[in-house]
Amino acid sequence: MKLAFGRPASYNCRVNGGALVRQKFLRLVAYYAVIGLAAWLLVTFAPGVPQLLERFRDTSALGALAQRGRGLVATGGALPALSDAEWALVTLLSMLTALVLVLPVAWVYMLTKRRSGYDQSVVQTVIILPMTVAGTVILVQNSLALAFTLAAIVAAVRFRNTLKDTKDAVYIFLALAVGVAAGVFAPSVAAVMSLLFNVVVLLLWTFNVGDIYADQLGADRAARLGPSLQKEKRFNGALLIHASRLEPAQRAAEAVLEEQIKRWKLAGTVPGAGGGGGASTLEYLIRIKDERRVTALLDALKQQGAPDIVSAEFRPLPEQDR
Repeated sequence: MKLAFGRPASYNCRVNGGALVRQKFLRLVAYYAVIGLAAWLLVTFAPGVPQLLERFRDTSALGALAQRGRGLVATGGALPALSDAEWALVTLLSMLTALVLVLPVAWVYMLTKRRSGYDQSVVQTVIILPMTVAGTVILVQNSLALAFTLAAIVAAVRFRNTLKDTKDAVYIFLALAVGVAAGVFAPSVAAVMSLLFNVVVLLLWTFNVGDIYADQLGADRAARLGPSLQKEKRFNGALLIHASRLEPAQRAAEAVLEEQIKRWKLAGTVPGAGGGGGASTLEYLIRIKDERRVTALLDALKQQGAPDIVSAEFRPLPEQDR
């Protein structure tokens, strides 16, 4: 029996999921194509909208500075003013632009983090934050004094939520960038950032770039898990738990497994690098009927096993190895 558990994700995609990966790329491309078509229809059949946005740029302090060509001077009545209804429309268009361009980012985040588990608060933040930033940029760009005041207020407020994965910060940073681009009405910049970011992330996820654990230790893991799978073909997934302290992490992990999983088995342990100098790994074989429960399982392991459980990941076993 050949165990494909340690093979890179690119191999499994070619064997079992090549069509699925192409479908996800096509879905992403189709989404951006629809956005481009909608923008073209808006500009073609509602010419007043581009004119309104141009007036908005001229009215802003940055637009006035660009027109005058030198230091900031007080704006008088020379620049066209916007009515309250026009300000509301500009704000609505800006926030909708941010929302439309950040939705595929949230989808890519959930897709690529499905097996290792994703944070719901990060998903909602990625969706909501750009709209908030876009509206705020519209509010402050007419007044530098207000912008500095807002910056002082934000600096006084600290975000106390620690991200589970350092890559999550990249999504938050992109959400901020898309929100700012939408706030200054540079939709082409926001669209390019959103599209290129999603394509790169999907490519990295598809080809499993940088997964040293899977590529270098796959043969060793196959040798350890092979006998267990030959005796019992009742498992459909492997749970890898990286622990700073092995015994407390094992007790916490098995308490969670007893509570949430009916069929599981400890297949082996991998000591830390250098005789305990790094994180050890517990390898469990599990049977889980619905992969949608994987996220809840990983979250429970991280919450109940902290700080002994550093991280946890789930990897489905190919059909031929069950």
